[in-house]
Amino acid sequence: MRLPTESEKLSAREAEIVRYLAAGQSNGEIARSMHVSQGTVKAHLSNIMLKWNARDRVQVLITAARFGIVSFR
Repeated sequence: MRLPTESEKLSAREAEIVRYLAAGQSNGEIARSMHVSQGTVKAHLSNIMLKWNARDRVQVLITAARFGIVSFR
């Protein structure tokens, strides 16, 4: 596990979205859980993908595991 650089650090909301994503929730389910719109979830996911240079949700989860944000054990 490595620590994220300053530019790779997530906001509290972004980290929350990653945890819901790791639990297998869709954008719609995440939006309902967080009481936000699906557009807000998509915007946060886009920001996460830019910060981590991830091309898809799977890469987001792999990076989150490397940073210790989520665990799949």
